[in-house]
Amino acid sequence: MRIIAGRYKRRTLLAPLGKETRPTTDQTREAIFNLVCARIDLDQIDVLDLFCGTGALGLEAMSRGAGSLIGIENNAKTLAVALQNARSLDPKMNVRFLQSDVYQWIKSQIKGEFQLILADPPYEHSDLERLINESIGLLSPQGLFVLEHDRSKSFEGNACFKVSRTYGKSAVSLFANQ
Repeated sequence: MRIIAGRYKRRTLLAPLGKETRPTTDQTREAIFNLVCARIDLDQIDVLDLFCGTGALGLEAMSRGAGSLIGIENNAKTLAVALQNARSLDPKMNVRFLQSDVYQWIKSQIKGEFQLILADPPYEHSDLERLINESIGLLSPQGLFVLEHDRSKSFEGNACFKVSRTYGKSAVSLFANQ
């Protein structure tokens, strides 16, 4: 696994051993950022990475010019890998990785704070509509919420839905609060 583009292009990222995480493939990460960069400028924006795992999605945003990153992950071992990945790229990078339940963390936050929210929950996550609806409130007016999910799920009925693309077994859906 590696950073696809930007100032850390081609730098490798670690992933924990075992099946605790399902890192986003390079191809899917590149597709995500093609969709995002066609809609918003990443320069100096604030990014939130929910279910951050190894931190690959958020760190890709940082490599492409984002100003700050907060990553939320419940698994301590996986979170340690995310922190190690960030430090290996740039020890002074403006990132914070926090161990927390995503929903509890969202409830404690100020609304309208992030220009980009990335979420890659486990495919068996049962309440993606709740995740979408609660996360949308954290977006700034022109912000985007990006959800990676199993391709069998569709969110076209959600009022904030913008577009969805499939990549192998995965799909990526974009949402906005406008």
